[in-house]
Amino acid sequence: MYIHYCMVLNGKNDYQSFAERIAEIKAFKNTDFSDCPVLTEEELKRLRPRHPEYFKPKKQSVQIRLDADVLAWFKTYGKGYQSRINAVLREVMLQSVQS
Repeated sequence: MYIHYCMVLNGKNDYQSFAERIAEIKAFKNTDFSDCPVLTEEELKRLRPRHPEYFKPKKQSVQIRLDADVLAWFKTYGKGYQSRINAVLREVMLQSVQS
């Protein structure tokens, strides 16, 4: 598969190679899910990314009112205070889901 993608990126017929690969993927019918376990709702809730460093959740812009001293405290650590607030909120969320 890696070689094929190199061919797509470096080959003469980039579009044709890519289109052929897509057609090959769509034509694949030999998928057997009989040995895959069925997950319960509880198990699905406990799932976490295997490599969280690569997990990038979708960001949404919101307006939030914070106590002035809380905001000042986050800002004392410099740039990135919004990301730090998000990280704290995410940690609280994950703790509540796990308990």
